[in-house]
Amino acid sequence: MRKALLLITCCVSALIAWANDGIYYVNGNQLMPITETDIRVKKEILTLNRVGENIQVNVYYEFFNPGAEKEVLVGFEADGGSIPPYDTLPQHPCINNFKVIMNGDSLDYTVTPVGYRYESGRRITDPYYIDGHMQGMSLEQYQKELSEVEAPEAICDFVYHFNAKFRRGLNIIQHTYDFLLSNGQVYSDRGYEGSADNFPYILTAANRWANNQIDDFTLIINMGDRTSFHISPTFYYSSSQWTFQGKGKTSVNTIKEAKEYLQFHVIQGSVQFHQENFHPKGELRISDLYRFFDFNGEGSLPQNILETAKNRLLPLRLTPYYLERDKSEIPYNNYTPEQRRILKNLPFAYRGYIFRDKTLQEFFESSLWYIPDPDYVADVQLLTADEQAWVEFWK
Repeated sequence: MRKALLLITCCVSALIAWANDGIYYVNGNQLMPITETDIRVKKEILTLNRVGENIQVNVYYEFFNPGAEKEVLVGFEADGGSIPPYDTLPQHPCINNFKVIMNGDSLDYTVTPVGYRYESGRRITDPYYIDGHMQGMSLEQYQKELSEVEAPEAICDFVYHFNAKFRRGLNIIQHTYDFLLSNGQVYSDRGYEGSADNFPYILTAANRWANNQIDDFTLIINMGDRTSFHISPTFYYSSSQWTFQGKGKTSVNTIKEAKEYLQFHVIQGSVQFHQENFHPKGELRISDLYRFFDFNGEGSLPQNILETAKNRLLPLRLTPYYLERDKSEIPYNNYTPEQRRILKNLPFAYRGYIFRDKTLQEFFESSLWYIPDPDYVADVQLLTADEQAWVEFWK
């Protein structure tokens, strides 16, 4: 039975993470009422900033309490996903610096690990608020489950919860935490490491408040300069709902599951989504979160580098394997001199260089990500060391 459950877990996690070899750490989540309440969410500003391999999550809420002062048990469910088994209860091993400030006061919180089950292939967190009390998994239960696991697997989910005293009228809550991005299956002394590429966030939990929506919702995503990523169309319907604060562009990708996914190509700045009377019907998932020419770590060149560079936006890496070998031994000679010239100029094109050569300019203008910049002057000495290695390799 345990083996069957493990198989289902692995399959479901792979589907959610959109990568067969991805590690799905945890779903971030809106704050939600565990106990009944008539409190409304008037405003929410969700800001995501990437710092290294972490996403810093900062959420600003305005709640409205129409009645007398009351205390509500508020929760934050963190899906354990398919993380490696840790014995560091009660904290989730991939969430750090969890803080809640309400009306200027820092609130204490408790973390309760809870079990989960599968029904009709759907993962469901076990009930944890029973007879007016939080009831979760004990350390003894956790260790028993851990001893029966035959491969890296989440043992439990995590519920962060706190008592929030809502005064009459307007209440402000600021919720922050750091989220370790999902990674490829590379082990180290600190657990799994690799090339971060996915960030999930549960939006629909907001529908559990009294108004069944967020009256005024803003999402700000800053993944750093020169990045590209997808956002699945689960809560928006058009690219017109998104704006750039800085320099970038959007395009549509239909490669994945025959659905349209917006691609965001950011040279500098952030992307924003805003909607009033926001009743989310799906969750936020940022995927294929790559920086161009991120050569760190293991990897191999794609079968068709030109197609990858033009459309799919996978990271282009040159590992020591390629740099240390004679070019006659590797795919270098699979490309014509004209194609190698295109590949050599990728770092300049990504910065917006406008080429006088018609063949080069037509190729890059047909790519999904090219943004011409008349002010950019190409200088190989100003490229990163990895980019300089890339240029030298294809010369």
